[in-house]
Amino acid sequence: MPKNKILWLICTLVFAFPVSAKVVNITLVQANDVYEMTPVNGGRYGGLARLQTLIKQLKSENPNTYTLLAGDLLSPSAIGTAKVNGERLNGKQMVATFNAMGWDFMTFGNHEFDNGREALVDSLKQAQFKVFSSNVLDTTTGLPFKNTSETVIFEVEGIKIGMVGITLRSLAKDFVTINDPMSTAQKAATQLKEKGSVDVLIMLTHQDLQEDVHFAEQIPEIDLILGGHEHENAYLRRGANFTPIAKADANARSVYIHNLAYDTRAKSLTIDSHLQIIDSRFQEDPAVKKVVSAWVNKAFEAFREDGFEPEQLVAVTDVPLDGLEANVRGGDTHLTSLVAESALSAYPGSDLSLLNAGSIRIDDILPPGDVTQYDVIRILPFGGEYSQVSMPGDILEKALDAGDQNRGKGGFLHHANVEKGKSGWTVKGIPLDPKANYAVSIASFLIERGDTGLEFLVDNPRIKNLSGGLVDSRFALIDELQSTYPETSTDVSATSVTSDYNYAE
Repeated sequence: MPKNKILWLICTLVFAFPVSAKVVNITLVQANDVYEMTPVNGGRYGGLARLQTLIKQLKSENPNTYTLLAGDLLSPSAIGTAKVNGERLNGKQMVATFNAMGWDFMTFGNHEFDNGREALVDSLKQAQFKVFSSNVLDTTTGLPFKNTSETVIFEVEGIKIGMVGITLRSLAKDFVTINDPMSTAQKAATQLKEKGSVDVLIMLTHQDLQEDVHFAEQIPEIDLILGGHEHENAYLRRGANFTPIAKADANARSVYIHNLAYDTRAKSLTIDSHLQIIDSRFQEDPAVKKVVSAWVNKAFEAFREDGFEPEQLVAVTDVPLDGLEANVRGGDTHLTSLVAESALSAYPGSDLSLLNAGSIRIDDILPPGDVTQYDVIRILPFGGEYSQVSMPGDILEKALDAGDQNRGKGGFLHHANVEKGKSGWTVKGIPLDPKANYAVSIASFLIERGDTGLEFLVDNPRIKNLSGGLVDSRFALIDELQSTYPETSTDVSATSVTSDYNYAE
């Protein structure tokens, strides 16, 4: 057969039978706002060793499985405040555990900056997972922090996945520069998607849900937004392309599982997402549990050196103590009332107490039953003290109004002996007098560093110190719990339940 006929036959066969489409399946496991290594809600939900079991199951089903954290890992946590060899852990325990899990990717949350520049740089050096952010820079260099990148591109069976990391601007420290989230995201999306550098574009964000919605509406190139910051699960589809937006529950109570299917011939992407609750149905991975237990042991020994007995029983409650962030920052719970009363009791003779909701960081509900000293440390991990001051009524009224406007934020104020009625604020049932002076037991943080809208309390010459010494907030809460539940025995051996974790021996 002539060569030209053979060539014609080959071409005919090739075009008559086009190459079959290939669908590439990718699984993404999304977590966010993880401060606790061990299970929460009385052991009912969460636990990184349980999560690791799920991840292993997913990887056995699809080797193209990747784990992503949408910010907030290094702080705050009770374990992170423990001083080991004279230095706070400051998130070392979380980095070590995520390393043991073989975690893949993370972007910054606002709490990554809580512990200072040195601690952050050290954590980034120790992390074996990829940390990236498109809008967070090291102020000292004007560049991304060492051991991070602005964006990430990775390839799965020929499909290029691009990721942009975005962090909200509020609460930034002086060593951190956070560029405008929207303009940065738009620029990164253009560079990655419009220039054909990637097939799939993912935004890994740590910001308010409404800002994620704006991203979906304003940046149509985005295929998927995986967010954190609110601590509660959410799933929306917004924008012209109905872009999926997902957030899981804090502390690995749940994770989102996203199954991506990319058709290489049609160049089309389909996404199927579902929320997976992490509970006792998942056995704990032995290797990760061993790492977690080792860090808990170190922390408990450190707490003992600081005068605490973490396993000692403080009280046996008959009601749940709700410390979920969404509730603590939006109103009163039985737990916040106990904390406010403990501040009031710290200085007998005080007219009222004031403390910021951001000091209560447990983000958990303690079920009725045993409350230990470690639970108290979890409730108030930053510690801090209460001061007694004399505060003019007009300043007090301004502070109460500002705190009320901070509803939903850490600057929301909790108080004892104060009520708000239709005609204004009352103190001990009497209308607040702007011209009077009040003895206030107050979180020292508020008069030393302030909070959103409360900056006028810092170094205010009209606020006079009355206390000769400071009262530790955690010991004050221990005292309040014991006085509220006086029938409770403090004999740990007689009443406490042995934990699954091998706390300090």
